[in-house]
Amino acid sequence: MLKNKLKIAIAGIGTVGSGLLDLLKKYKDQNIEVSAIASRKHTKLKGKYFKNTTFFKDAKYLLDFNDYDVLVELIGGDSGIAKLIVIDALNKKKNVVTANKALVSRYWNDFQKLTTINNCKIKFEAAVAGGIPIIKVIDEFLLSNKIKRIYGILNGTSNYILSEMLSSNKEFNKILSDAKKLGYAESDPTFDIDGTDASHKLSILSSIAFGCDVQKIKNEGIQNINLLDLKIADTLGYKIKLLGLTEFDNNNLKCFVYPCLLSKDSFIAKIDGVYNGIVVESDFCKKSCFVGEGAGAYPTATSVLSDIIDLSQRNLDNSRKKNLSKYKIVNLDDRLGCYYLRFSTDDKSGVISGIANEFKKFNISMKSMLQKDTGKVNSAEATIVITTHTCLEKNMMKALSKINNLSFIRQKTVYLRIENFK
Repeated sequence: MLKNKLKIAIAGIGTVGSGLLDLLKKYKDQNIEVSAIASRKHTKLKGKYFKNTTFFKDAKYLLDFNDYDVLVELIGGDSGIAKLIVIDALNKKKNVVTANKALVSRYWNDFQKLTTINNCKIKFEAAVAGGIPIIKVIDEFLLSNKIKRIYGILNGTSNYILSEMLSSNKEFNKILSDAKKLGYAESDPTFDIDGTDASHKLSILSSIAFGCDVQKIKNEGIQNINLLDLKIADTLGYKIKLLGLTEFDNNNLKCFVYPCLLSKDSFIAKIDGVYNGIVVESDFCKKSCFVGEGAGAYPTATSVLSDIIDLSQRNLDNSRKKNLSKYKIVNLDDRLGCYYLRFSTDDKSGVISGIANEFKKFNISMKSMLQKDTGKVNSAEATIVITTHTCLEKNMMKALSKINNLSFIRQKTVYLRIENFK
């Protein structure tokens, strides 16, 4: 136990920051004192808990402020003042707690070096999966378990959109608009829907689990997911989810974020709404599953406070730091897996054989085929859905490139990967 109070300086009082202040007032930990708050918007600090708190209108003033033990960075972004105050704090041998997944992901190796040199810590439970304590779980697994694979839903906004599209029978743009009104999506939701947010979180999980400084992850988003494909997938026994996957085997690292079809019976497929779900596969525990709210003020602030309390109750211990592994990133072209394909074609004979001929050239075999009614009277258009057996991704891309140029193809073929997790 620390002899003196733990003094914290909080930078950024937005959604999470406001939630943290509420929790601090309710928690009333006598070992934690808020020595400073930096926020561009005026914040009323009521009660005796904040009687010794200094207020700064700009976080840049924290660069010349030293009366704290822990910097709590809740500004966000992988550059600018957020980066400056975190590096400054670590160089001052202060501990850091952050919810900033973009910053931690980008400067993982730099931060690890600084914490080692200065005998301090950077904790970031809130940066991944909101209220799910996945960082602590993985960190403790490292003491006795070899982690083989981590996968799951890492973004609550995208999961809400996909879930609501299917349940309400509405298209993407309508549900995105509703999500903004409900506070589930930011005014600029780009990082949530294009997979960037999930890739930042997956980078952090990979770095902890496998000792890999992964900064660039191939990611695809949900912005082009069509309601029709959600419905067809449902009839075929699947759900479409934005999946994050990291797997380390023989120094080869698979690290991808993309929307895919998952069996309705799988753990991840059953998680809907704003919830996150993560599966950790390890040698001794086999499969451990976690679910919880992935966004919002209190779930994320709870993780921030958890890190703060942890620092207030423990002495520094750097024994879990590990050397970075030597690894090779597996290119998505080398993925082996199954596919869902939706073709929009002329309604005439020879279409199926034409598609099959191109598949044969690239060693792709069909698993199932379904022709959907377009719903139009006397329509000359056909909708054909095909699922495949396992094939190489680069072969599939080559085949689709050829197929999309065939005379009977009316629109670019929709393709989604299928993952066979139980």
